Amino acid sequence: MLSGLIDHGYEIHMLVPRAAQVVEPVPGLHVHTIPNVLAVPTAIPAPLRRLWLLPAFWSVAARASMRLARQVRPRLTLGFSHYGAWPAYRAGRAAGVPSVLKLFGVMHAMRLEWALPRYLYHSLEGVLAFKVPLSHFIILNDGTLGRRVAERWGVAPERVTYLPNGIDTQWGQLELQRDAVRAELGADPGRVVLLSLSRLVESKRVDRSVDAAADAAARTSTPLELWIAGDGPLRRALEKRCQKRGIQHRFLGSVRRDRVPHLLAAADALLSTSELTNMSIPTCEAMVVGTPVIALDVGGTREVVHHEETGILVAEGNAEALAAAVLRLADDPELRQRCGRQARRFAADHFMSWPERVAAEIEVLDRLVQGHGAAPPASRELVT
Repeated sequence: MLSGLIDHGYEIHMLVPRAAQVVEPVPGLHVHTIPNVLAVPTAIPAPLRRLWLLPAFWSVAARASMRLARQVRPRLTLGFSHYGAWPAYRAGRAAGVPSVLKLFGVMHAMRLEWALPRYLYHSLEGVLAFKVPLSHFIILNDGTLGRRVAERWGVAPERVTYLPNGIDTQWGQLELQRDAVRAELGADPGRVVLLSLSRLVESKRVDRSVDAAADAAARTSTPLELWIAGDGPLRRALEKRCQKRGIQHRFLGSVRRDRVPHLLAAADALLSTSELTNMSIPTCEAMVVGTPVIALDVGGTREVVHHEETGILVAEGNAEALAAAVLRLADDPELRQRCGRQARRFAADHFMSWPERVAAEIEVLDRLVQGHGAAPPASRELVT
């Protein structure tokens, strides 16, 4: 996205917390830093850390962004995540220009059915961000129902642009190395391989995939194997769970980007069992290469996973139904092939490539800048 903005003629001033790994400046990108008030020891209980993090960041970053805005006189200010809401607004006010907040989904804020105390405990920062009178919100349509959440907390529809994830749609034209990857990882030709591809963190609920695979394996004569790709703090616990459940498994760790499409194609089904949304990039990427998806029906997942057409949808919280879905795909190769073909067609017809996604977001920013009477592209600047 940064490269696309620079190529389009924007000069970008990026304000970030100081860190050991420094963002390398490139032509068109200027990096400015603030004290890293987010570096709070994890030994402090999470509720106490949260009492500090947002107020501290908003205070420090807002002052710094206002100073920077007065210095560089941007045409637009852009904040990232709910932490960027107040600083972007204050910088926009200081420069007299539109202010935008970009949200990469809304996480637990989608759980509007929760009782208010529980909801605010998990999502107060997101609610406060929506209350900031920014000019516009760009919200990622990742299945966490961001448009509905924004409207619930008072953001008028005309102040929201809802954009899908960019997907590597060109993977649909690759010569996929299914047999080579399976041979490399020791998967026999008759074995059904289930793949989990995500960060190994609590919200992804990979434990559900482990249990579903184990329960299905106990009820079928078809050999099953679970591949778990990705890494994170729960890897050790998941390894123990696989061993305890006796499921044939492999932990693949972090996977190189160029290897992902071939890994997805080597699997017979992708298991996506997040508690937030399964309309994720791995789900869409699996569909691009023609791998059917078994997904929990949470958030906006059913926008892409159509039951018994592009995959299998399972009600959240129904462990028996999830195992039954795995069993059904394992024992029905014709259903797997049909869902895979239809998933591939759906992806080709509906998913947005990364160049298209970047262009769509730039169009939103251009419209806001031009609506404010800005200069031509070569002299535009953003503070992010």
